[in-house]
Amino acid sequence: MTKLCVEGWRKINHSYAIVNQKQLIEFKKLPVELKHKDIEFGNSKWNELENSNGFLEEENLIIDSIESPLEGEFFDIIFRISFPYNFEISKSKKLFVYGTSEYQNIDGLYLEKRHENIDYSFVNIITPSEWSKKGFLNSGFSSNQISVVPNGVDSKSFYKINKDKRKKIRNNLGLNEDDLVISNIGAMTENKGIDFLLVAYFILKEKFKNLKLILKDQSNLFEIYASQYLSKMKNSKYSNLLKENYIKDIIIISKNLKLSDLNDIYNISDCYVSPYRAEGFNMTPLEAAATGVPIVITKGGSTDDYFDQCLGLQIESKIVNKKNKTYLEPNLDSLITCITNVLLKKKEYEEIKAMNYVHDNYNWKIITKKLFNIFKN
Repeated sequence: MTKLCVEGWRKINHSYAIVNQKQLIEFKKLPVELKHKDIEFGNSKWNELENSNGFLEEENLIIDSIESPLEGEFFDIIFRISFPYNFEISKSKKLFVYGTSEYQNIDGLYLEKRHENIDYSFVNIITPSEWSKKGFLNSGFSSNQISVVPNGVDSKSFYKINKDKRKKIRNNLGLNEDDLVISNIGAMTENKGIDFLLVAYFILKEKFKNLKLILKDQSNLFEIYASQYLSKMKNSKYSNLLKENYIKDIIIISKNLKLSDLNDIYNISDCYVSPYRAEGFNMTPLEAAATGVPIVITKGGSTDDYFDQCLGLQIESKIVNKKNKTYLEPNLDSLITCITNVLLKKKEYEEIKAMNYVHDNYNWKIITKKLFNIFKN
């Protein structure tokens, strides 16, 4: 039986930790002798209480049941999934390291400076998109060292709720039945394009008076609040768009939520919008699509790997290369047009087809089996 040790983060809601924990649950179902080594969190302030993963109790029991490796224990495979990336030699036959290269450059993202006299051909890279793969190629890894394995969506966590529950959740947030809701969930870092989303919201608000915006940040992890972007707008060329009654229709959620609560946010939305500049994968639009909500995402980046016409619309963009970083600049007019077309239902949206597409192709069982086969072969 294959001996596998995963080195990563458990118990918190960082995207790497979510991926790791979902994979661990699936690894437990495979013919593998599995152990897990807990790596120090990327920030000493992070803790399991304030940054809970939000999983179901039965899922956490499975994750907790995985034993730690013994001192000096040797494995067939070691898989590292934490940040910064650790390329150091391991006590295993094979070493795999998970990483995302949002800006197609990994300088400063790994623990040690790589030296020319060290052969890193023993390191195998797992990355979730073709866009991200280019970052590792640009850093000197060869194509045969890199495998693209997408992230997944858990159908137990993300699914369509019934109309009565949707109405109740909307009422609890002060939303009317005829309100049009767009939303975004994430770290609110610059690469997420929240500044584009806010400008688009204020412009669209002139046309759609019943438009509301939900922003769920991850300030508990990254200490970046969605409200900070409103402050930045006051000093930008778009400051004239800011109107107090429009600002009041923005719902900002900063507290940590369970995955079931995130599922509720997706479900009460009429459109999920992610006008990102640079992403290694971008899980939240795929989660939203799994609930039957049409998505609007940037064209040309990592999400091209999983985007299908049944999921929604893509924002036109152009590639920018600046200071050794590659990213996308979404087109504002295209963003506004895409959201408008979704809200006006100018594009016939195939809800059932979209949900089936996500659950059939991007469930964690399929993803983890693909990963395990790469480990073995």
